[in-house]
Amino acid sequence: MKNILVILDKPKHEQIALQRALALAKATGARLHLISFVYEPQLTMAGMYEAMDELMHTMLGERKRWLAELREKYQLPEDTETQAVWHYNIASWILEILEREFYDLLIKTAQKQYGHGGFGSIDWQLIEHAPIPLWLAVSTPWIKRDRLLAALDPMINTPLHRELNQRVLTTGDHLARLLGAELEPVACLPGAGVLKELGLATGRNTSAEARRAAQEHLQAIIAYSGATCGELHLVSGKPSREVNRIADRLKARLMLVGRGVRKGAAGFLLGNTAERILAKSNTDVMVVP
Repeated sequence: MKNILVILDKPKHEQIALQRALALAKATGARLHLISFVYEPQLTMAGMYEAMDELMHTMLGERKRWLAELREKYQLPEDTETQAVWHYNIASWILEILEREFYDLLIKTAQKQYGHGGFGSIDWQLIEHAPIPLWLAVSTPWIKRDRLLAALDPMINTPLHRELNQRVLTTGDHLARLLGAELEPVACLPGAGVLKELGLATGRNTSAEARRAAQEHLQAIIAYSGATCGELHLVSGKPSREVNRIADRLKARLMLVGRGVRKGAAGFLLGNTAERILAKSNTDVMVVP
């Protein structure tokens, strides 16, 4: 890991994303590029055009001074680049720079409050379109352990989904080694009640057979990936609830989720599994494209 793009919080906030980035930089020697966005919509109103340039430069100057103070406060590595950007659309600016320049990881504080779920529109645009792994950091009241969770898809055995599972495992394994953490896979089988509602349940009880088959399938995926993993957590029910329940119980530091889209009946059942897990997560999440 060589280059990390970090979207800073507003000056009055906790700078959670920066804290995550500094921990990674310390472990990997990666170079940080810190972006702080500045924009005032009222300057675009009629009658404000003459003062716009002057006010824009004043606001950018204040933000640059804050960035200089931030460098001192956090004792940022010497090669850290800081940049104040005036732009009305944060997501589009980020996606454009990711097309032009190479970064290994994008880190941003999630636009959500603890316990409320859901992400802001900027986050969703990045979740859906970022071409590199996206780390969304949150502030939680518990003491997290050095444990990472890799959320795997146990239901779809297609090349596309196998590759996505492999990327989640290899990314998680690489990150676990860098952070000195343990990687544990988690997967969720849909409950029989949910399947019955969708008309997908068979006339006989096959839950035990499905569980054995899923476990064998997942163990094979893990072995093929070469990732060093701890306990495999295989649960049943709604992924958005059960996967996050495991993350909360284990006090996981981070959960990795693959970005993929399901179609057909299974798609109706789980929607985009990553999105539903993300919306209810109370811990940091990394979205793997």
